[in-house]
Amino acid sequence: MGKSFFVGFLVICLLLMPQVALGLNTPEVRAKGGETTLMFVGDKGLQLSTEYGVTSEVGLCVTIRKDATKIGAKYEFDSNLALLLGAINQAPFVGANIFMPLDEYMGFIGDLSLSLASNRLTAQMELGVVLDLVDNLDLRGGLLAETDQNGKSFSFQIGLGVNY
Repeated sequence: MGKSFFVGFLVICLLLMPQVALGLNTPEVRAKGGETTLMFVGDKGLQLSTEYGVTSEVGLCVTIRKDATKIGAKYEFDSNLALLLGAINQAPFVGANIFMPLDEYMGFIGDLSLSLASNRLTAQMELGVVLDLVDNLDLRGGLLAETDQNGKSFSFQIGLGVNY
């Protein structure tokens, strides 16, 4: 009960901050530009992610963590929805990146990836908050939920993102 209360209280506090957008990565792809994030993910350690837009609709993305490597491509349908395809630890995955704006400074973002490893379905979902510090630098925090053959896990994430 105490853990659920703390998580709910933290989410409500983050929603009340100005110039906040929920999510760790937006579906938007920038041609010849992108973003790089360095996150501390609970007991999983550091996570480095980078995304680069090849065109205004197609981008490449890589995420490296001590227990997982995710390499893929992102196709932007519009600024609110992107399709992800690639591999997580050499197993194919398909995913989606969704953005729902609430107002000029705030919106909900979600990232869901489904993978098939050793004939077992695994899922990874990220939700979080991005707080702009300056034009190209932001503070990020959120929740990472994963299910696999070993069970399910929830980890908090916090880190910095740089847009270029």
